[in-house]
Amino acid sequence: MKAASTRRARIVLLIALAPILLVALSPAARAQRPQILFAIVDGAIDRSTVDYLQEAIDEARVRQYAALMIRFDTPGGGLAETVAIAEMFNNARDVPILGWVGPAGAHAWSAGTILLVSTDLAAMAPGTTIGSVQPVEVGPGGVVPVTDEKIINAVVGAIAEELSLNGRNVTLADAFVRDNLNLNATQAQAVGATELVASSPSEFADLANGRTTVYKGLSLATANAEIVTFSPSARVRLLEILSDPLVASLLLILGIYLVIFGVTTPGHGAEIAGIIILLLALIGLGFSVDPIALLLFIVGVVLIIIEVKTPGHGVFGIGGIIAIILAAAFLAPLRPPRFVVSPDYQVVFLASLLTPTGFFGGFLLFAVYKVQQVRRQKPRVGEMIGEGATVVDGLRAGEKGYVRTRGELWQALSDQDQPADAKVYIHGIEGITLHVAASPPPPPAPAPIRQRFASLLRRKAA
Repeated sequence: MKAASTRRARIVLLIALAPILLVALSPAARAQRPQILFAIVDGAIDRSTVDYLQEAIDEARVRQYAALMIRFDTPGGGLAETVAIAEMFNNARDVPILGWVGPAGAHAWSAGTILLVSTDLAAMAPGTTIGSVQPVEVGPGGVVPVTDEKIINAVVGAIAEELSLNGRNVTLADAFVRDNLNLNATQAQAVGATELVASSPSEFADLANGRTTVYKGLSLATANAEIVTFSPSARVRLLEILSDPLVASLLLILGIYLVIFGVTTPGHGAEIAGIIILLLALIGLGFSVDPIALLLFIVGVVLIIIEVKTPGHGVFGIGGIIAIILAAAFLAPLRPPRFVVSPDYQVVFLASLLTPTGFFGGFLLFAVYKVQQVRRQKPRVGEMIGEGATVVDGLRAGEKGYVRTRGELWQALSDQDQPADAKVYIHGIEGITLHVAASPPPPPAPAPIRQRFASLLRRKAA
């Protein structure tokens, strides 16, 4: 009986576990689902982008991801950083790197186009664009294309090298730069700038499956791949914030203004905060402060300090603020050949930089002026004699108590007892103690005629 019940229990358990065992032993379950590491470049390309993508490549290599997919939505950025990233892509011989411009509405302009064509396999989502690689400058006359052959040839060469390396249409390099060519997803695929059109990372992974990369010769097994988003280190996140050209420039401006405020009005610790912010700004800018910008900064600081120390009609202060605003315009680290960014981004960048720069300067000048105005005021304690005051808790004759006058609480002495809330008058001041009485003090005696005459002459001379 006992053996029969045990046998029945085993049969029931086997029936319950059968579906699980069938799934576990099936070929689909035994085959591990491929994973793709997904990195995002969605701002200006700078030093933090280099570190970010280097960490992504290292993680893809160590964890043996099927590929590294990079989503681009960028206005461009530093040319030196772009070339360094392209070299990283080429040197990662064991990591397939897929470049995707998306989602719809995204773009990879200027330096972003160079990075896209530097990947092993490139795709774009419908409604995206690449191109606009011709370097431009924003000057007094607006956006001006750069025609210097040295700069143009350098950018053309960088794109042509990557197009050739990955088996793409090399003739596009000249059109991207000299003709400022723009391409949408289908156009880019048709002319050989990219290989695929994919509306999502998952679709890109499925379309890439079975292909072999041209330069590295890697076969892609990415069908039904799991997309894993890459998380960079805290150091890279901080560097990403500081390396943003706009953030670094604004930090530099704010640090300079804080140092000026700290020097002209010591005791608030503003100069310490200014020095710390300046160091953070220099880290973000990579110490790339142009000599002209540095000279204008120095002139602006000197003029503002002169205005504070020898106030006139505000000419020096306004001149100092204008000098710093001009320095900020020269500082804008977007000029070729170092940077290749779209014209729209340059205009927005300058507007975003110069507006708060002028605001900071105006506020600083106002704050310093008010502080110095208060410091230059002559003591007005003597003017309180004869004014009224209110007894707070009562005063005993010859003992200190408190009265309220001008909204302030003062120590007071009285020769007579004074009840709480009594009205008294100030007869004299000794340090921080007021001598009060119930009746007002007698009016001062008129000055002799000789003193009045001398006083009148002094006023006229002044």
